[in-house]
Amino acid sequence: MAITQGHAIICCDRNRRGGLKRIWLMEQDNLDTATNLVAYAGTGEIIVFDSVAWTSVNLAGWYEFEFDRGTAGFNANATRENGSTLVNVELEFYVPKITEQINARLRELTESCGVYALCESFADDCNDTAPETYFFLLGYDKVFERKAYMEFSSGEQTTGMGLQDANGTAIKLAGVHAEYPREMTIALKLTADAPGTGTSGAIDMYQATASGLTKTDVWVTKEI
Repeated sequence: MAITQGHAIICCDRNRRGGLKRIWLMEQDNLDTATNLVAYAGTGEIIVFDSVAWTSVNLAGWYEFEFDRGTAGFNANATRENGSTLVNVELEFYVPKITEQINARLRELTESCGVYALCESFADDCNDTAPETYFFLLGYDKVFERKAYMEFSSGEQTTGMGLQDANGTAIKLAGVHAEYPREMTIALKLTADAPGTGTSGAIDMYQATASGLTKTDVWVTKEI
């Protein structure tokens, strides 16, 4: 790969927002490149979800993990040695309150065999009419492909000792990429109807449309 162009910082870049808005996780065994990861676009990002043949299969295996506001983010730190670059990626988020239901999900995470994460950021493209946020895929890249998966790294759980102390679990997933995370372009279903019925416990994720091909900034997450 060679340098093909420079980069200009515009006003929108300076008025950015930090943190993550939503996180979906998928285990390695559920990844099907024919349906869940369609192709790489010419501009470099990953295209996911086929807008033409959109079925429940596309979303099977993706599960949304909600978290406390202001606690989620990912770090991608690159190092170069002997002509090769490795990027250490960490995803962190905080789940409030300790319950058996939460710990059951955490036990699944600790025993998972490779995890991919779809992360939506609060930063958007500054479109005044219909701003769209950015989505990044962690755990999958163009070099290692499936082997770039992340794994459960740590889960610091505490009840606290005082009445107003924190009560919950700080979760961290980590992995190694051969490149910085790529943005994901969501191929939208071009109707206002929800795509498919999904798999029990999975989610439907689509962007509503105002009329025909008109895209809006209304993202919908629906539990099945």
